Amino acid sequence: MTNNDPTSLPPPTYAGGTRAITTTPIVGTPRREYAEMYVPGAEPLEDGELRITVLGSGNPWVTRAQASGSILVEVGNPERDLLLFDAGSGSIANYGSLKLPVNLLDKLFLTHLHADHMADLITISGSFSKVGRADGPVRVWGPSGTEPRLGTRHFVEAIEEALAWDTAAAGGAINPASLKIVVNEFHFSQTAVIYEENGVKITSFPVIHALSGAVGYRIDFAGLTVVHSGDTRAGWPLVYASKGNVDLLIHECFPPAAALAAASGLSIERATMALNAAHTAPKAAGKVFGLVKPRMAALWHTPMLAPQIVPMIFAELRTVYDGPVVQTQDLTVFNVTKEAVVARQANVSDQVAPIPGQPRAPFTPALAPPPAWWADALIPID
Repeated sequence: MTNNDPTSLPPPTYAGGTRAITTTPIVGTPRREYAEMYVPGAEPLEDGELRITVLGSGNPWVTRAQASGSILVEVGNPERDLLLFDAGSGSIANYGSLKLPVNLLDKLFLTHLHADHMADLITISGSFSKVGRADGPVRVWGPSGTEPRLGTRHFVEAIEEALAWDTAAAGGAINPASLKIVVNEFHFSQTAVIYEENGVKITSFPVIHALSGAVGYRIDFAGLTVVHSGDTRAGWPLVYASKGNVDLLIHECFPPAAALAAASGLSIERATMALNAAHTAPKAAGKVFGLVKPRMAALWHTPMLAPQIVPMIFAELRTVYDGPVVQTQDLTVFNVTKEAVVARQANVSDQVAPIPGQPRAPFTPALAPPPAWWADALIPID
């Protein structure tokens, strides 16, 4: 039975909590026992399993408690694919704490082009290539816009151009293929399959957010389904795309306008405008959950995740929905199997060396010749 008392919710991890923010951390009957906290490197991903980790749970502005929006999906296929949905500021630091191979981080699906959902693409392409993501390009999927300059292709090409000095400076030391970004742009307005590889099918669908050109995604693998809303108001395209049995629905949710204004310093007018024009209130999220009926629901992209705000969110949501719900925070982890959905927090180290992974493409580095003027400018050591 679900405990709907919002006062019994665990505190956020930055306030001393160690558990996922929910009163129902397990749905179904797991076939194995899970540790209270997920410890990276201690639990191999099982065949046929999905492990979803929230790398960024929150704000357009980054805090030490919340990176900007990003969700990682680990796939229990033979390739052990990693699928990244958005890469907001600070999220890739959380990826680094999971002790996963850097070279497998090469598939990014953008929901839209707000800065808090794509800023760390520069880190993935320009910086991670220097520490092991050296097998080949980053592949990016994302929606078109209402005109070419508002689409993913224009954005990616501009990022590549902005990285021109970084790319040239890599010389012969880094595989030049790893410094490329390959874009796959699809039409934002159509619900369509945009990726189908290694047993994974990803379907995009349009959502209502800020401008035309934002999407959400449905991920299907081995009889399991995860739906991710991206940034959106409550909308029918997501509901229609969620037909069938959804194991986990991750839907954005902003606090009620008064709580958002009080926590962020925004005026009540601006907070109300932000909520009504581009985001989903708790009651609206609950309405969507009631229509989709997922095994487990999750709230995501909740700014200012303060201990006093979370009970307000649950209290409003519970007026329309009483199923299992998790308020995600950074490093909330979901293990999704046919038997159960389990929600926990990851117990990570703050300083983890990059793990290059098993190389998939041969490359022999070579030192590029230095600029001629360095000969007179360098201070001799020996």
